[in-house]
Amino acid sequence: MPLTTIQVDVEVRDRLKAIADASHTSIKQVVANMAAQTLTPTELAERQARGRAAMAATGTVINDDPTDPDRQAAQAFWAGLEGDAS
Repeated sequence: MPLTTIQVDVEVRDRLKAIADASHTSIKQVVANMAAQTLTPTELAERQARGRAAMAATGTVINDDPTDPDRQAAQAFWAGLEGDAS
């Protein structure tokens, strides 16, 4: 596969180098791992659609209404676990 060059700020390059060094790998591999692990908007939408279809097939319903008290309670619960005081 042909190689290309990506221009980044010095700070970004230095951070990628530190991450690579800590992982005993290369900047090339750090960037490749990030790209492989990050979903594109299309991939995210497809994954959400598959998840909703699977939940619908099992009769599971998740309410998308942000004012729903159960949803608010769940968000507060997770915020507490994550240490978010807001």
